[in-house]
Amino acid sequence: MVEYIKGIPRHQLYLFNECLDELVDKNHIVRFIDEYVESLDLERLGFKIPEMKTGAQPYSEQVKLKIYIYGYFEKVRSSRRLEKECERNKEMIWLTEGLTPDFKTISDFRKDNSKAFKNIFKAFLKLCHKLDLISFNTVAIDGTKFRGQNSVNEVYRKENMKRIEAETEERIDRYVKELDEMDRMEQETNPTINQEKIKEITERLSKQKNRLEKIKFIEGIFESDPELKIYYSTDGDCRLQSDKGKVGPGYNPQAAVEDKNKIIVVADVTNEQNDIKRFSPMIEQVKEIKAELEVTGNTNGIADAGYFSEKEILKNINQEGIHIVISPDAENKKLRKSEESEKVPAAGFEQKDFRYDKEKDIFTCPFGHELKKINQTVRVDRHGREVNEYQCDPQICNGCPQKALCTNSENGRMLKVSANKEAMQSYLDGLKTDENKRLIRKRKELVEHPFGTIKRTFGYTYFLLKGLEKVKSEFSFICFIYNLKRVLNIVPMNQLMEAINGSIA
Repeated sequence: MVEYIKGIPRHQLYLFNECLDELVDKNHIVRFIDEYVESLDLERLGFKIPEMKTGAQPYSEQVKLKIYIYGYFEKVRSSRRLEKECERNKEMIWLTEGLTPDFKTISDFRKDNSKAFKNIFKAFLKLCHKLDLISFNTVAIDGTKFRGQNSVNEVYRKENMKRIEAETEERIDRYVKELDEMDRMEQETNPTINQEKIKEITERLSKQKNRLEKIKFIEGIFESDPELKIYYSTDGDCRLQSDKGKVGPGYNPQAAVEDKNKIIVVADVTNEQNDIKRFSPMIEQVKEIKAELEVTGNTNGIADAGYFSEKEILKNINQEGIHIVISPDAENKKLRKSEESEKVPAAGFEQKDFRYDKEKDIFTCPFGHELKKINQTVRVDRHGREVNEYQCDPQICNGCPQKALCTNSENGRMLKVSANKEAMQSYLDGLKTDENKRLIRKRKELVEHPFGTIKRTFGYTYFLLKGLEKVKSEFSFICFIYNLKRVLNIVPMNQLMEAINGSIA
């Protein structure tokens, strides 16, 4: 007969032969979290420190911050689950020294200190800089999509409100009739009525009445703001985002990742649906963090074609200390082509087929007709580009035998030409150098690593908080957790402990 290892009988009294400290490995992450949080000046970082008063003593801000850092590191974000971890997880019990704050205390701490949570991200970057883990030689910028706390069912379009209201009123009438019918049957035939069924219909009726009140309230919002087309009822800062063919309410998190150790140096969030206006804000934040860390030298700022914008490129192309590389791919070239020229009936009559005379400032069509500038000042098109407009004389154009191949307009063929065409062409030519080609290839390997870790390893694909500012805070904290995990994979624990002893963020 096989003899198996036996546990301690559950009814038997026994004493632990270990102290709490011996239950946790000497190189466990909680030991670093404990030392690191104790080294921080939380008041200076913006955390709200409670005033001294009589009554029940509060939990320290350090304890609550330790709970969140360990929780996010172990993929636990819910305040209710964190409360349970404080009661049953030996590492958490070690970290909190046996304290068990309730979920509301834990939740309120995050809600009341959202701005300070962003500062934790920056504070950890200072430690990374102290350990010589970041260089700022090259920074790759990219965005991804996270779901918000606004379901698709809570997104209301102005044109659909009357239909939604009518459908809700119809449900209310149906439930009222069902209850009236049950009441009539009970009075006439005195049958045994299913009370559970009555309760269920009553609850549905109450829910639909509340929904009707909400719909009328939202209709009032649309009436008060004629420009408003879509209303997000749960999280007003959410916007519809397209991600891998699916559209849903959410946000567009942005990250700047340095090349030395793939550490995130800038974390931000926007509710804009694309990245085309986000390059400048991200570059400005890169410059700010460099200044805070007193880092000098040139930085390559690289981004993919989603950031390719003439306005953004011209704004940043001559910035001191920043060399920008934004790659135009086939789709982007197609977009620029559509911006620069109208659709033409036949090949051979596109903008590139018109000759430009710089001295006369005119274009000549393939059949020798001149197109003269018609605007006195530079105009801005719908893409934000500064353009000049050149147009052929309508009489000459309409009398041309080849007009049907060139334009369908009765006002004569027009060209919208970038006022910065030469500067942009110079920039595009510069992208063809071997060094810039290398940087374009390097971008993907830098920025995909953090997003892959955050979304696949941690499983963070949505935000728990509502509102753009709180969402920014949560994403900064998530990026801090990513950086922490990255540093723990690079630097031995004893070296980390030495670095934080006596350090002040």
